[in-house]
Amino acid sequence: MSEILELYLFGLGGVILHLLTKLYNAKKRGVKLDAGLELISTGISALIVLLFVFAKDDVEPFYILNTFTSILLGYSAQSVARQLFKMAMPKSEEQINF
Repeated sequence: MSEILELYLFGLGGVILHLLTKLYNAKKRGVKLDAGLELISTGISALIVLLFVFAKDDVEPFYILNTFTSILLGYSAQSVARQLFKMAMPKSEEQINF
């Protein structure tokens, strides 16, 4: 199996691990999750993993991708997406005029 395919699979495994952990914690607390939102969130996480692995050589100076870090990337991809979306959101008048 090629190294790139392994990184994709381990990264997607991290995404699935994060989803299963989230479902377990919600079930344990008796919280109902919105399946549509979770599907979108999981899709975004998988896309981030695919993009990072695709750009492996470009991101290497600040994020070295190997088996372990691809699992970590998959598990934490939702946090990465959340930070990217925060940076892209337009600032409100209160934030601009501080």
